[in-house]
Amino acid sequence: MWIPKTDDNSEDATELPYKCINGQRKWNPELKARYEELTATTFATTPLKYEVKCVCEKSNLGVAHSSSGRGHRPLKADEQSDSIHPPFVGASQALVEYLTHMENRGMSESHISKSAEYLGRYCEAIANMFANISAESAETFLSKSNHTKPNTRAKYITYLKAFLNYLDIPFDLTVKVPKTLPEYVEVSEIEKIVEWIKNRKTYRDTVDADLTLIETAMKTGMRRSEMGNLKVEDVNLDKSRLYVRGGKGDKDRVIPIHPDLVEGLRRLIDGKAGDEGVFGLLPRSIGNKFRHWSKKAGVNIHTHSFRHYFATNLLEKGANIKVVQELMGHSSLATTEVYLS
Repeated sequence: MWIPKTDDNSEDATELPYKCINGQRKWNPELKARYEELTATTFATTPLKYEVKCVCEKSNLGVAHSSSGRGHRPLKADEQSDSIHPPFVGASQALVEYLTHMENRGMSESHISKSAEYLGRYCEAIANMFANISAESAETFLSKSNHTKPNTRAKYITYLKAFLNYLDIPFDLTVKVPKTLPEYVEVSEIEKIVEWIKNRKTYRDTVDADLTLIETAMKTGMRRSEMGNLKVEDVNLDKSRLYVRGGKGDKDRVIPIHPDLVEGLRRLIDGKAGDEGVFGLLPRSIGNKFRHWSKKAGVNIHTHSFRHYFATNLLEKGANIKVVQELMGHSSLATTEVYLS
C-alpha cells in the first residue's frame, strides 16, 4: 500500500498528530481499521473467477464521482482536507465488484474474462499515473491503442464505457468504424495451404489433425474460439451434428457435420474423454497455426477467412439466408446479408 512520504526533519513532520515510521506518515488508527475491514470483507466474500491483474493498491487512488452525487458514497473522512487517507472504493475493489455484477447478470464467461483482462490493465495504468477512475484517465489509457484497428478500439471503448457507467461516470467516447465487405476467399488459396501441410518435412505426426482442423473451419464456419472450446461430447457422429456451446453472445447452436469431415473427426476424438477438447488447442494457438500455414503457403488469409468462405459458399449455392444466419450464429440478419454483396 502506497503512503505519501514526509520529511522527518521538516516542521510539518514534527506537527503530525501521529508518528512517522520509516519516513512515512502513519494512518489514523480508526480510519485504517475501517479501510482494512472494508477491503477484507470485499475480497474475502467476492468469488473471483477472473484474474484481476491490477496493482491499484500501491496508489492512493479511487473513483472520480460524477457531480450527480450517484455511485459509491465516500467515507466521511473523504470530506476532510487531509489528502493522505485511502478512498472508500479503490480501483481494484471497484473492478472486482463490477466483474461480480457482470456475472450476476449472466454475461458470458468469455466476455467477463476479456473485460477483466483489459480493465485490469487500465487499473494498473492509472495506479502508475496516481490517477482516479474517470473519463479523462480512461481516454488517456485508450489513446495508447490508437495504433490498433478501429474495431479493436471500439471493443476497448465498450469495456471502458460499461465499467465507468457502472460507477455512474459518464463516458460517451465513440470511434468511427468503417463499413467493409467481408473478404472473398478463393478455394485455390485454401488448396495451397492444404498442399503445404501435406508436403511439409516436419511435424508429420500432426498432419492428419491439422487437415481436420482446416476441414472443420471450411465446412462449419466456426469461430476459432468455438473450435478451441469444442469438446468431444459436443460431437455426435451418429447424428452428424456438432453442438456449439456458448458461442458469441453466449448462444448455442447446432451445425451439421459434412460427410467429408466425419472420418477425420472420428480419428481425432477416438480414445478421448467426453470433456476433452477435440483439437486440444487454445483459440489463440489455432489462430497462430493458421497464420503460420498461410505465410508458408504464400497466401494472406487467417482463421476468420474460412468462416467467410463457408458463408459465401453456401449463399452462392442458393442456401436460404435465414439458414445461413443460424449456422453462422449471427444475431442480426443484416450481418449475414453483407455476404450477398
